[in-house]
Amino acid sequence: MLPLDPYQDHTMLEGLAEQYGTPFYLYDAHVIQKQIYALQSNLHPAIQLCYSLKANPNPTIVQLMLQQGLHAEICSEHELAAAISAGAQPHQMMVLGPGKSRQELQRLLSIGVKYVIAESLQELQIIAELARERACPAQVGIRVNPKSVVQGARLKMGGTARQFGIDEEQLPQVISWMEECDVLSLSGIHGYFGTRILSEETLAANFSYMLNLAEQFMDTYSLPLQYVGLGGGFGIPYYENEKPLHLPRLGQLTKEAFQAFHKRHPHIELLVESGRFLSGPAGIYVARVRYVKESQGVHFAILDGGTHQHAAAGGSGSLLKRNFPIEAIIQEEREKKAYTLTGPLCTPDDVIGRQVMLPELHPGDLIAVYQSGAYGLTFSPVLFLSQSLPRELLREQEQIHLIRDRHEFLVPKARRTNLS
Repeated sequence: MLPLDPYQDHTMLEGLAEQYGTPFYLYDAHVIQKQIYALQSNLHPAIQLCYSLKANPNPTIVQLMLQQGLHAEICSEHELAAAISAGAQPHQMMVLGPGKSRQELQRLLSIGVKYVIAESLQELQIIAELARERACPAQVGIRVNPKSVVQGARLKMGGTARQFGIDEEQLPQVISWMEECDVLSLSGIHGYFGTRILSEETLAANFSYMLNLAEQFMDTYSLPLQYVGLGGGFGIPYYENEKPLHLPRLGQLTKEAFQAFHKRHPHIELLVESGRFLSGPAGIYVARVRYVKESQGVHFAILDGGTHQHAAAGGSGSLLKRNFPIEAIIQEEREKKAYTLTGPLCTPDDVIGRQVMLPELHPGDLIAVYQSGAYGLTFSPVLFLSQSLPRELLREQEQIHLIRDRHEFLVPKARRTNLS
């Protein structure tokens, strides 16, 4: 896989490494814009895109998404803080998660979050208790764990025994309880099948399943819905032989179902979420070689960054340990060798590239890991061995913004951008 165009300027990366030090993440606002446009221009215009903060919760990245008209999909208290820092309003927030605390739920109700998605009957009961304490009825959505099993997802989130959502077979019991509850009203349903899907047919089948489920739900229980959360799971290619989604084909496969549903139910919002697809291709992780050595015939390059800052590149969460697209930022021609790229941690698992063919490496050379804008820093055990954070930078047109410094472990302030 070739590096993305915005990052082919090696001189720029070398300059940033000198100015900000290494390791660092660099994100490109233009690539984020392109990814947003790619989805919006190929999916039905009635769809409201939601940005999944779990992919990259940096408030400035969230700010870019909001400025493009996206809503925020939130799964924790600190993600909520990041969304608020970025300027998200309560009507733009959808909050999911199987383990919300009573305190979190109270906060969501107090600020008036529009899409509060409950994932169990016990959670609904707590929301009802809070609504009674507030003497204010609450609207709530429920996440459904569908009976159908998705076949094209790298990580299945539904269709099997999961902590997420309420089993489709359990809906009658839950709806019966809600009908007896005087302080809750059901405003929507939500479903999510899996993540990192690279099949247009699989995505189309998932969306059709949720649309049909919504129709059956309204017919069976005579309950009008205000919104249907269709999930997402749009994948990006990381490894050899993986092909990117062909979004025009996805648009063709979903057009008829979306049009028919929207014609019958023009007032129901259709919510689709994406995180990895929007921010992943926009990011690059850059680290510097500290040492090179040979051990029992294997060439090692030891970097100043590793899996504590980019666990996904090391294979965390994946059954197979495969390499992300990796490049050495070197100006001159050198003979190539196979390198194992490790970080500074005292564990043999601190490997972010295995047998990567690179020009001969010297101490001081830079290594770039592409497709790193999603599930990079946010997915990593940043406190392991008490290492510092990498800085996060945003490239916006010709400007570079520092959007997280080494000491900002929780929620940095959103740095205002020029993007409109």
